[in-house]
Amino acid sequence: HSSAEHLLGIINDILDFSKIEAGKLELENIVFKLSEVCDNLSNMVKFKAEEKAINFVINIEERLPQVFKGDRLRLGQILINLANI
Repeated sequence: HSSAEHLLGIINDILDFSKIEAGKLELENIVFKLSEVCDNLSNMVKFKAEEKAINFVINIEERLPQVFKGDRLRLGQILINLANI
């Protein structure tokens, strides 16, 4: 399931580039839990990390809010891109 979401994210990235060039990119403004975004990130990156003997851990500061409002998909795409470096 997470691999399918990652593939969908890649396809969306490609489509987003076209939208950016055309000046038509619109960001979502929805309520989401940061922990869910981080769990998805962890599920997608942990296998690559394990193959390279890297311990991949996400620590969320307890003082942060539980819920955010914004573009959950774009945030997830950014974090996946950063983690895959």
